[in-house]
Amino acid sequence: MREYDATVGAAARFQRAYDGKQPGDPARAAAVLRQLASMHEPPLRLLLGRDAFVTAEQNALQKLESDKNWKDLSVSTDYSSVP
Repeated sequence: MREYDATVGAAARFQRAYDGKQPGDPARAAAVLRQLASMHEPPLRLLLGRDAFVTAEQNALQKLESDKNWKDLSVSTDYSSVP
């Protein structure tokens, strides 16, 4: 359907072109998943791959910077008796 070519179609073309060129190794990811399955206390969240880690880290740092910029307004809602 032509209506979806610019959105869904573009995503499908990207995925087909990227297949086999991604930095992550599926066999290594599977090994990590097997390792996680055998852990008594696995991590609640785990980023697989350098690209995922870098993207998440940048996102977290941006959120932290934004939160710091609004700290005074955020804490202004506390009762005045809170130290």
